Amino acid sequence: MSLPDITQLNKRFGAADRIAFRAGPGGLPMAALAGPHGSCEVSLYGAHVLAYKPAGQMPVLFVSRKAVYEAGKPIRGGIPVCWPWFGPHPTARSKPAHGFARLLMWSVLTAEYSSQMTDIKLGLTDSEYTRSIWPHTFDLTLRVVLDTTLRVELTTANRDKEPMTITEALHTYLQVRDVAQVSVGGLDGVPYYDSLTDRKHAAQKGNIHIHGETDRVYHDTGSACFVDDPGLGRQIVVAKRNSHSTVVWNPWIEKSRRLPDFGADEYPRMLCVETANAMQAALTLPPGETHTLALSLRAEMKTA
Repeated sequence: MSLPDITQLNKRFGAADRIAFRAGPGGLPMAALAGPHGSCEVSLYGAHVLAYKPAGQMPVLFVSRKAVYEAGKPIRGGIPVCWPWFGPHPTARSKPAHGFARLLMWSVLTAEYSSQMTDIKLGLTDSEYTRSIWPHTFDLTLRVVLDTTLRVELTTANRDKEPMTITEALHTYLQVRDVAQVSVGGLDGVPYYDSLTDRKHAAQKGNIHIHGETDRVYHDTGSACFVDDPGLGRQIVVAKRNSHSTVVWNPWIEKSRRLPDFGADEYPRMLCVETANAMQAALTLPPGETHTLALSLRAEMKTA
């Protein structure tokens, strides 16, 4: 995998105090965005948002201290892009879990700013490699907008002559103080699938509380989620657009020990609330059509 030239990226797209490119962990190129309302970092490898810190607050995103920054391997934490399939490939388990978009180097398309906003757009197109495991022609863009919130927009364009079907997710890892004390609102009454038991459940009852390994896909919901974290005294609002699934995940104790890129003691400090179109929400795009999956994160400190 060839790496883009950091000097050329800064010369073409950089802006003093607002947009800067540097070599991140493992030498992978990163874009650092700053503005009056906060800062964020985006790896060009995987178009992966690695950090978001609102002004005057603690970081919103979790990244494992054991995350691997290496070509061909996913980064554990932040906001990975799961595309063109979510989870294991439906028919070929040898193909990469959560697709290939998070395992490839993306190009910088634009980077700009105004008095209140900083904005970067990255792009990925099909290649001989992608067509060998997924036979479609496409343009994929990820736009990251830093203003009073963090907005992430994943746009799929079908450049093929045939329809193409995708599942997708913005697999957001949130940083919390103690997941056992956190509650997630916004999904009351929403039916879900529990991947741990391979069972469909009629509906969520009340808020979600995490007391063990959790891996659920909530169906037919476009609602925002409200992650209340009393340990940090804040609420994180995960709003979304053109998403019909919400995934809630925490590995808990035993699975944490089995994950090679995740610290065995890290599960209490993270919770995934993912903006997705998964399982029955798969999308079929006709030739020439586009689709944008979008999320926004807003962190609000609670007053005593």
